[in-house]
Amino acid sequence: MARNSLAHVARGADGVLFFQWRAARRGAEKFHSAMLPHGGPDTRIFDEVTALGATLRKLAQIRDSRVTARVALTWDWESHWAQDLEWRPSVDLSHRERTDAFYGQLWHDDVTVDFVHPADDLSRYQLVIAPQNYLTTSQAAKNLDDYVRAGGHLLVSYFSGVVDETDAVHPEGLSGPLGQTLGLLVEEFAPLRRGDSVLVRWGADTFRADVWTDRLRPGPNTELVATFADGPAADGAAITRHPHGAGVAWYVATRLDPNGLARLVRLVRSHAGVSEGPGGAGLEVVTRESDAASYVFAINHTAADLEVAASGVELLTGVRVDGRLIVPAGEVRVFHSPRSR
Repeated sequence: MARNSLAHVARGADGVLFFQWRAARRGAEKFHSAMLPHGGPDTRIFDEVTALGATLRKLAQIRDSRVTARVALTWDWESHWAQDLEWRPSVDLSHRERTDAFYGQLWHDDVTVDFVHPADDLSRYQLVIAPQNYLTTSQAAKNLDDYVRAGGHLLVSYFSGVVDETDAVHPEGLSGPLGQTLGLLVEEFAPLRRGDSVLVRWGADTFRADVWTDRLRPGPNTELVATFADGPAADGAAITRHPHGAGVAWYVATRLDPNGLARLVRLVRSHAGVSEGPGGAGLEVVTRESDAASYVFAINHTAADLEVAASGVELLTGVRVDGRLIVPAGEVRVFHSPRSR
């Protein structure tokens, strides 16, 4: 409980709230968890709650500090709702599943991520990923295009930019207004039957993919990074890269297996200048910053002690650290150091 609560604090929360305070004796929620359980105050749960309160008091100075992310994933509720309507070309398409997959890979690489609407100001991000933006307004498409032209790196996954805010297919076709940004035309959808897969040829390597393929017509300045070795889009582009203005737009036309997705995300990150964080392998490291100080949260999600590079004062134990420190299994450490001016 403490670890997961502090993970929210690490990512920007200035407090922790629970539902509910005292376990209800009657009604539909009488077996719902609570800070004060039916067993009363002399219980493990209440002890953990009070210990968390004491921990949060030690972190009072981080209030109003902020997390700065260099990578953003787009999320649009209207696109999510529209895609869940019954007339999708494949029932296996899932906006949420693609979002979880890309976020999970970035989390595994210890890269801090923001979620943004595709029409938001994107200028502070080095990389923006649109996992499956089925509904994309002309305003959002222009915003993404402006972001790339200004030097940003954009990665778009399949079934994006297809319809406008009225759920009508864009006049530009299935790639919609994103086609110019991506440097390609989606000529035809070629979804796969459940249980079927295709082979993606990527240099000397191959990866499996399923659910979806597109038949693409890349533009003259669009690089074919990987191609389909078989399936309905055989020999066609599976991953593309398109220099556009001062930036680059990438497109992936299928659901890559985990190894293929990891390679794609790491390649695009590298081109965008976003390196892996100091954690990884179950150690999540997130930094909050104020004008005067940096606060580094090291969150151990594993059952083994892990080591992290750190310097400054550890706020939960009061220990001064200069070099490396062990983060015990399942626990959190928070390092405070003044920011250089």
